[in-house]
Amino acid sequence: MQNPSPTPPSSRAEPILLPALKVGVVTGCSGFFFGGIAAVVRSTPTIGLFALGTGINCFALGSTYTAVRLIMFRALHDPYMKGSTIDFTPKDKVYISSASGSLTGAMLGFLLRGRSNVIPGAIFWGLMGMGGQYAYNAADARHTEEMLEPQVERSNFLDRAFASKWNPVKKLTDEEYVSMLRSKLLAVEAELAITNEEIEKLEKSQRRNSEQQ
Repeated sequence: MQNPSPTPPSSRAEPILLPALKVGVVTGCSGFFFGGIAAVVRSTPTIGLFALGTGINCFALGSTYTAVRLIMFRALHDPYMKGSTIDFTPKDKVYISSASGSLTGAMLGFLLRGRSNVIPGAIFWGLMGMGGQYAYNAADARHTEEMLEPQVERSNFLDRAFASKWNPVKKLTDEEYVSMLRSKLLAVEAELAITNEEIEKLEKSQRRNSEQQ
């Protein structure tokens, strides 16, 4: 009797709640902070309540959006689900983020503000999710291109200043500096050779004078 092959772990076992709560805490704190600033600017009498309400709304938006988005990714990535995919293209991520934003906006619009805000919330947060994912894809693609491109040494301000045609001082490279030293060494050697010849001539002249005397 053959032992059954081990079942590969399903992607549904991956955590969803914890990442959603982390994002919710970040968005909630941001909403509380900026809500307090907005309350002060608008001279709202209940600044604390306004900031707290904004923080709660932002927490609900951030955590719900993250949870819905992760669930959609897990469902489409589940190997046991028919028609599921393994690798997501940037366009797929835009679609999923847009759908997650629409679902989040529709649910929270209904729960927090009533039935009349379902469609506006779905449209607005769907566009927000799509725009955010599109911007992230563009930034990620640019970063990947920069990582794959050969590293080119970028000139700083001093290098550009030395390279200017209006600057009388020129910054030499290592090769140019070595070439300059070699040319100076050759000039010194030539001067030494001429000096040695002059010394030899002088010595010969002195010997002749001594012989004549």
